[in-house]
Amino acid sequence: MTSTGTTRTTPTGSFHHAAIASTRIFDPTAALDPDRTIHGLGLEAGYIWGTLRDDDGHLYSIMRRIPARRDPDADAHSHSLGGKLILLQGGNGIDLAVRKEPRLAPDSDAIIRTITDSGAFDLSAPANEHGRSMNLVLTAEAMAYTETDVIDVAGTLVVPPLQWYLPGPESSLLYLTQTWLVEGTILGRHVRGFLFWEEAWMPPGGRLYVSKDPLLDAEYLTWYSWANHYAEDDSTEVGHFLFGNGGFGVAIISRSDGTWTTAGHDMDLTITRGAEGYWHDGIDYTIGGEKWVCEPDPHGHMGLGQVPNPQQEGRMHRADDDRVPDVWMAWGETVPANGERRHW
Repeated sequence: MTSTGTTRTTPTGSFHHAAIASTRIFDPTAALDPDRTIHGLGLEAGYIWGTLRDDDGHLYSIMRRIPARRDPDADAHSHSLGGKLILLQGGNGIDLAVRKEPRLAPDSDAIIRTITDSGAFDLSAPANEHGRSMNLVLTAEAMAYTETDVIDVAGTLVVPPLQWYLPGPESSLLYLTQTWLVEGTILGRHVRGFLFWEEAWMPPGGRLYVSKDPLLDAEYLTWYSWANHYAEDDSTEVGHFLFGNGGFGVAIISRSDGTWTTAGHDMDLTITRGAEGYWHDGIDYTIGGEKWVCEPDPHGHMGLGQVPNPQQEGRMHRADDDRVPDVWMAWGETVPANGERRHW
């Protein structure tokens, strides 16, 4: 690998926003202790999220942020996730829009973390004044997730878990992630799809998208997490593609056969914007000399307001791969203010 740049613009400890990534072992008990640190970083929050489809092809995108500690300032972070359950539904000519059903769900501050006798990580909120409860159980191989009257799914870990790390002198982020292929119901309709459990580890006072976040320092252009399952051979691929300015790039792929690939230091892309300059019409990647494409779903615009990082659902695949997965998702974002190509 050869890198070039201007030394006077690179603060000590930043490494010009270079990141590292690999597979990892998922220990469901490791996030229980809020005082634990990794590389001096503490747990900012855990995130349960993903996209599923019903039998008619409607999209359902769901997310909940679970802070490591009670979050009294959640309402102050209007441009970040608070402690509420979020569910969007789209399809049949309608973009993904926020559903009202989760409004009565428990707040994440009510969630209690425990380790069961079998070694499972249990996150539960008892029934609130509306009779709504929440339960998420994670083991090294399986998961089950319920939110009263909203979601009831279960599934298995499909690929080796992943991690990526972006260090900096003031802002750093260690991101731990694992993915399950799940099946069950959302709003009473049968669904299949992928759910991720992810943890953001940051310096004291850090909060994803808000403070001490090195993605902001790197002026990142896009962040996509994706998964494809192919029925013909029952195989699955899961990947995370992040790209920004300076030397920032993460491209890591994990497969159900146990293999994995990372090529973030040999990565380039072009984002094609729509006429309005906000949503993207596609992303073309070159990763380790291989061409990849992110095709936006025609109904994948997420109605979350005029946020600086518009969220879109789509499908990620190699440009020359004409296979069609039976289950897929690619939930990601671009940042129009940071441009469509890298600059040093």
